[in-house]
Amino acid sequence: MHQRKLLLINPWIADFTAFDLWSKPLGLLYIAKFLQNYGYKIELLDLMDRLRWQDTSNDRFKDGRGKYRKTVIPKPPALAQFPRRYGLYGASREQFIAALANVQPPDAILVTSLIAYWYPGVMETIRILRKSFPKTPLILGGIYASLYPEHARNTMAPDFLITGYGEKKVMQLLDELFGINRDYAIVPDFSDEGALPWHLYPHLKSVAIQTSRGCPNRCTYCATYLLNKKFIQRLPEDVINEITSVYRQFDVRHFAFYDDALFANRDRHIVPILNGIIDSGIKINLHSPNGLFARAINSELAELMFASGFKTVRLSLESTAPEIQKSSSNKINNATYIEAIANLERAGFARNSIETYLIMGLPGQTRLQIADSIDFVADQGVIVRLASFSPIPGTVEWDRARALGYVRGDTDPLMTNATIFPFRTQNLDYNDYLDLRRIANSRNAANRKDQQIIHEEINGTD
Repeated sequence: MHQRKLLLINPWIADFTAFDLWSKPLGLLYIAKFLQNYGYKIELLDLMDRLRWQDTSNDRFKDGRGKYRKTVIPKPPALAQFPRRYGLYGASREQFIAALANVQPPDAILVTSLIAYWYPGVMETIRILRKSFPKTPLILGGIYASLYPEHARNTMAPDFLITGYGEKKVMQLLDELFGINRDYAIVPDFSDEGALPWHLYPHLKSVAIQTSRGCPNRCTYCATYLLNKKFIQRLPEDVINEITSVYRQFDVRHFAFYDDALFANRDRHIVPILNGIIDSGIKINLHSPNGLFARAINSELAELMFASGFKTVRLSLESTAPEIQKSSSNKINNATYIEAIANLERAGFARNSIETYLIMGLPGQTRLQIADSIDFVADQGVIVRLASFSPIPGTVEWDRARALGYVRGDTDPLMTNATIFPFRTQNLDYNDYLDLRRIANSRNAANRKDQQIIHEEINGTD
């Protein structure tokens, strides 16, 4: 029997805006690794791989971040009233179709999905796949498929839909399709050990790393605990081996941690990981696009972060309002945040190199609460990153939004888009969002300028 060939697809993003923060389809790559280990042959087409599909030589950043190419498309009817240009981000249609023409016909196609309101990108991806391989079984999984399974079935019409962790589930499905027998009693549900199959990418400048699944917290606005029933951390030595092997094999210098709780169990997890990176002697740059738990940043961890090569430090604060901090699982308060900033500064980080996530638009949240939070962070000399709230089914905040009439049980996921959700709320309107962003941008500009003045005084420049 010949080795079964699978085509794995990371689809387009469809949205008003999108930016690449070292993003890679980690869930899809874990499935690829798992299936390879059990005898399947994998080919990957990542439509969001900027190094493959677009010229990145003029990127403002040289560390793997950058703007996705946008192809403007008509807005879905549900979004027609909103005054923004809508588009597909990533490869052009022509590039995708040409790439498919060079693919040997697969025995099955696996498509992932991420943020639910990006689903028009998934739909267009599947439409083109169906034209190229009309008789090939197509399996859909991922975050959107897990949170909105009925919507995904009805809208995407996949041959099969997988919810939750997909490794063992999809292997059993494929084995059944192809008449393969094996003892599933000895097959784990998933395996996080070892490096991901980065050889599936033609070029790499950065790599995403996940040292755990899930999160020990239960923040009211977050769906992590819905998608990951348990919080599981990898062995530190396994993470160290992954980073060092990818560094040596692919000459990658930029690694982005995509954990939801990287600093949980600090002394047993991140501390030995960073010590191992330092002891290995490799010189790399570490980034944290996800918010880090400031409460865990004592002086030792701050010093390890600096010594191991952290270049992007984004902290999770959400709000200075005590009631919102409580809804964030009490993982932070204002005093511990101030202490964390001081520890990072003493370790060598400039205050204006540190960024902090604040949330705006939670049901019931006031404009004053957001403005006060912006001022609090900016007064520390730290850069503000405003994140707009988007309601997710199954969370506490979804229920609150539903009680206020912002969403219904049959709400189209498009209407949860963080860009347009402000148009639908009562306590904050779209102009409030614009004004708050202007305030944050102004405070950020002042903090960046202050640091430049300090730099010029130290170096004696005019």
